Amino acid sequence: MAWNNQGGPWGGGGKSPWGRGSGPSGGGGGNRPPDFEEMLRRGQDRMKSVLPGGFGSWRGLGLAVGVLVALWGATGFYVVNPGEVGVETVFGVYREPPVQPGLHWNYPLPIGRVETPDVQSRYSTEIGFRRAGSVGGGTEVQGESLMLTKDENIIKIEAVVLWRIRPDQVQRYLFEIQDPADSVKKAVESAIREIIGQSEFQAATTADRSKIEAQATALAQKMLDSYHAGISVEQVSLQDVGAPQEVIEAFLDVQRASNDATSAVNDAQAYRNKVVQGAQGQAVQMLRQAEAYKAEKIANADGEAQRFLSVYAQYKLDPSLTERRIYLESMQNIFGGMNKVLIDQSAGGTGAVPYLPLDQLLKRGGTGSTGNAPATTTMPQPDMNQQSASPAGASQ
Repeated sequence: MAWNNQGGPWGGGGKSPWGRGSGPSGGGGGNRPPDFEEMLRRGQDRMKSVLPGGFGSWRGLGLAVGVLVALWGATGFYVVNPGEVGVETVFGVYREPPVQPGLHWNYPLPIGRVETPDVQSRYSTEIGFRRAGSVGGGTEVQGESLMLTKDENIIKIEAVVLWRIRPDQVQRYLFEIQDPADSVKKAVESAIREIIGQSEFQAATTADRSKIEAQATALAQKMLDSYHAGISVEQVSLQDVGAPQEVIEAFLDVQRASNDATSAVNDAQAYRNKVVQGAQGQAVQMLRQAEAYKAEKIANADGEAQRFLSVYAQYKLDPSLTERRIYLESMQNIFGGMNKVLIDQSAGGTGAVPYLPLDQLLKRGGTGSTGNAPATTTMPQPDMNQQSASPAGASQ
């Protein structure tokens, strides 16, 4: 913006940029800058017209108090973010129910107070160690990590606990426990110590880890419920379970010895099973042989009994015929194994010659036995009056 500098610093014969004369009387017909004192004076005049007595009057004091009260009441507005729950108190007394996310109002301080805990996020607490940063390892806390097992061994346990605030018990979380994280740590640590005190060292470091985690979660939740903590323990995760660093070498030696003992026991068990199974097999075999022998004897006895009964039935039909058959069978059995010489009396007239070397004749003929003398039987003359001659009469 170019001004005419003639006649003075503002140009135009001492005119200011506002188009008024720069003199005190405002001559020159130019615009002058606003007079702040005049503006303040006019504002005071208007205030006096509203408050004739000024701020020192009762009307002025009432207006000032009303403005202050309005400003104080405006501080009672607050916002509950998603995932949070608002808890209002008036003179320290909890107001139910909890406030859901959104814009709300409560009595400002010092009458009222509002707490907005996050009930959606999960919190973590370390037991037996403390993390050095967001990621990576941590520092061991031996007062928490070292525990005693049932078999009187010292074990090192490090765990992480994940927990939440219960939305339905948020007032308990705020007003009935002083340090929630410390309460969770002590409850879970106490639960783990109780479970480890009832567990063997070997089982706790191997097969029972998941079992210990589940039992510790349930037991810690029971403790916190008894404290009215308003906290839900979601998971207890064992990070490191083993022997302390100071005795790790001795522990490894014990482990190797235990493995050797287990191997020896397994070998002995295998040998035992082999011997026992062999003996059981032999016993079963002997039992089956005995049962077969028993069945054979019973079958033979049944057969003999049936044969006897069949013979007896035939004997009852004709006893004389049966007696004759039995007699003939007996004679056949007797004479069947003997050397015999039959002489027919009708051939020589008067009988046998005085001497006849029958034994030599039998040797020469290749029949009979040399150690036994032959039996000589004289055949009787057949009786023509008899209707039939039986071999039994010849032997008589």
